[in-house]
Amino acid sequence: MPNAGKSTLFNALIPKPKAKIGEHPFTTIEKNIGVVDVPDETLFDLAKIENISKVTPTRITFVDIAGLIKGAHEGEGLGNQFLHHIREARLILHVVRFFHDKNVPHVHAEIDPEEDIEVVNEELILSDLTTLEKHLEKPNVSDEEKKAIKRLIGELNKGTMAREVVLTDSEKQFIRELNLLTTKKQLYVANIDLDDVKNPAKKLHENEVLSICAKLESELSDLPWTEQQKFLKEYGLKKTVKDHVIQETYRALDIVTFYTIAKRTEARSWYLRKGKTALDAAAKIHSDFASHFVKVEAIGSNELLHLGSWHNAHELGKIALHGKEYIVQDKDVLEFKVSIK
Repeated sequence: MPNAGKSTLFNALIPKPKAKIGEHPFTTIEKNIGVVDVPDETLFDLAKIENISKVTPTRITFVDIAGLIKGAHEGEGLGNQFLHHIREARLILHVVRFFHDKNVPHVHAEIDPEEDIEVVNEELILSDLTTLEKHLEKPNVSDEEKKAIKRLIGELNKGTMAREVVLTDSEKQFIRELNLLTTKKQLYVANIDLDDVKNPAKKLHENEVLSICAKLESELSDLPWTEQQKFLKEYGLKKTVKDHVIQETYRALDIVTFYTIAKRTEARSWYLRKGKTALDAAAKIHSDFASHFVKVEAIGSNELLHLGSWHNAHELGKIALHGKEYIVQDKDVLEFKVSIK
């Protein structure tokens, strides 16, 4: 919803320049995009033991869009444009207003987080219904597709999100191509008052939530690291919102991290969907790595750090050799063996 604190949270997540914020709805018109290095102490520890000077963290992109209001699917509040921005994302960080501030008006008479969630989700559902109904009218839609689409329409009309509907693999394939808004996972972010930082909300709309005070976090992001730590301690917080949001984003998207320390010239972190194979990891690095894959050497980063170096791990026989079907584990350090002629 407008004035929930989306741009304030965005400013806490990204380096400068910051998004414009204001005490009125639709301060954000054009989307703001911020690319952020994923905080990862392990990556720098690996670089240190291997004496590597070049460190390349994984990056994550946050997009700050304007608030959605009732009627957004019909264009209210420039809703169609903003819904399109959501369509481009992999995860929705749904910022819900809990804080009370008479200087920041709310589009509703009272602060009601549950109602706000229902309004926004209803707009996502109505937008998807329009997409499905238009697709149903197209020629060359197979009987299987029509059956699945009609079933989805029935479930959406009941208020069910598309991601909660059980579909066959073939149905998932063509539904994925429609890029429905309600197939996207959501992470609820409760934007709370400063006074509630030490006693945040635990549940929202029957879902776990990430409770933050966006205003505090945005102010902290402008301070030097040592000052940040001082204020975090004062409020009983262990991490900044940036660490929390990225950690929860990875969890929501079932993402794992793996590392490469190629030729001991660059330490780099990569992300991969949980359950993916060494061949998938190779393709992330370079298409040639996947095409000419032979084997992969793997060791957990904690064990490698304990042993002190890749050389030591090799000497002690602690590095395992796997084929392309190996399931990459979170925090693996991988070295690929490829045959390029």
